[in-house]
Formats: sequence, C-alpha cells, structure tokens
Amino acid sequence: MIVDPSAPVREWDTITCHHCNVPVFLKGRDPGGFCRCCMRAVCGACADKGTCTPFEKKLEQFEKAALQGRRLDELLRTG
Repeated sequence: MIVDPSAPVREWDTITCHHCNVPVFLKGRDPGGFCRCCMRAVCGACADKGTCTPFEKKLEQFEKAALQGRRLDELLRTG
C-alpha cells in the first residue's frame, strides 16, 4: 500500500477488516479482533461493535437500495 509516494519504501504486515474493508497495519499495533460469526479478521472498531455485517453484505444492500431508488443517506441511517 502506498501511503506517501515521496517517502522511502517500507513494508508492513497488514490485514483487511472483513466488516469495513479498512486496512490495518500490524507493526506494533493490536490487530483488532476476530469475528466468530464469519470467522474473519476485523479491525478494533468493528470488533467493539459486536455485530457481524461483512462488507460484501453491505455492498449488496447498497446495490439493492440503488435499484429500488432509495438514497444512500437513508440506507446509512437505517443500518
């Protein structure tokens, strides 16, 4: 992952949160958690929520709402 193109190249181990799709750098940090429902790695924020809503499922909900003509902000408010 390129963070700053002008900086020297560095490499870190990462995971991608299965619930929000955010990359988590593992070097010297707590990796977050592990969802026992979907059996995937999740970031700390998603682990604290305690619910299982995989990112792929959220995308499917957004696509379905778009086909039904619902606005994105309405969907985000209702969960």
